[in-house]
Amino acid sequence: MGEGLDSFEKRRVEVSTQYLEHEPMISSSESVATPSTSFWVVSVALLLWGLGGASIYVAYFVETPQEFALTAETAANRQAYADYISNIPAWAITVGIIAAATRLFGAIALLSRRDWALPLYSISAVFFIAALYRAFVLANVASVMSASHIAVEFVFLTLSIFAVWFARDQKTKGILR
Repeated sequence: MGEGLDSFEKRRVEVSTQYLEHEPMISSSESVATPSTSFWVVSVALLLWGLGGASIYVAYFVETPQEFALTAETAANRQAYADYISNIPAWAITVGIIAAATRLFGAIALLSRRDWALPLYSISAVFFIAALYRAFVLANVASVMSASHIAVEFVFLTLSIFAVWFARDQKTKGILR
């Protein structure tokens, strides 16, 4: 009786092993890694940055150029900056709005752990670079901005590039799906 039970047990193990060997495997594209605390911290920080960027473009429509300059520039440059703001063409404001909106949607996608955060951040970076080119090269905005304001613009450029890198890195790690 003992030998019969052993052979039955061996057969059960063989069948179980065969079943496991033929079990469909989950592909690496379907597997999802667990995000770290730093992922959430960075993602929330990028969301706050996205909200701040969106609020700047809302200000274009609810504030006068003088009010906008009052919050954005030092006393020495306020009037010149207000004049600059009042002369920004509609197409340039549209470019900035696209950059800000895709940045904000990229942050939402990141927090939702969706891989479309990467193309959204990429679009945002391209449009932001276009806006900076127009402002600094075509319109010479540096002549009416304080050094600290210029520095902030380049910090924003760095954040744009970082957001693209971060989204790509998280996609590669399987955090974004």
